[in-house]
Amino acid sequence: MKKILFAIALAIVATACHTSEGGDVQFGKIAINATTRGEVSEANTTSKTVIDESLIPSEKDLRVEISGNGTTQTWATYPEFEQALNEGLVFPSAPHTITLSYGEKGVEGWSKPYFEGITVVEVPKYGLSIDANIMVGVANSIVSVDTTEQFDGYFPTSSFKINGVDWDASKSELLFMNTGEVSVTCEAVRTTGAQATFESKVMLKAATHHKVVFDLSTAGKAVVNITFDNEIVETVELEFELNENA
Repeated sequence: MKKILFAIALAIVATACHTSEGGDVQFGKIAINATTRGEVSEANTTSKTVIDESLIPSEKDLRVEISGNGTTQTWATYPEFEQALNEGLVFPSAPHTITLSYGEKGVEGWSKPYFEGITVVEVPKYGLSIDANIMVGVANSIVSVDTTEQFDGYFPTSSFKINGVDWDASKSELLFMNTGEVSVTCEAVRTTGAQATFESKVMLKAATHHKVVFDLSTAGKAVVNITFDNEIVETVELEFELNENA
């Protein structure tokens, strides 16, 4: 009987200790420090393209997503996350992935940047806090199209599409596209009215400004060269002579 009573007493003491000393022993906090960056690299150069300041989010604009220990929690804005912390929000002591984002992921178009920053932290025990320092930058791509004087001289009228999105050289905005393979298509018209179509598939990288150039070469045979980031990716031999009623 004494052994049984002693065992019960130990169980009660252990339960009391867990309750009084650490219902939060296995939990901790996360403090997020975010920095947003509004510039991207221009492919194969040392230059940078700077995004219009009005399109760059501040920390308070960022969406917060935290995943770990089998659960995912989200807050529409950083201030909402801070409010939850002030109200006692804690996380299980385990690795957690923090994703900060701004914009519509997967949406392509003019002035449609998508910002994202991700890091993984190990949440401490005993209610302690860990800092998560996250750089949030452009996660989609920028694409621009240009032509040479030689191309324009032979094809005075031309239009372009990138993944079905119309290219407009007169726009001062930037065209943002999803990363991965895209199709660049040109519909060109000669001075005679004859039409030609040129197309190339290229791979876009995150946080990169890619440039596509259409050029006409007369070295040997007449061909249209499609250049992607200063490298020829497509060569199309013309089926007609350059001086044929040009």
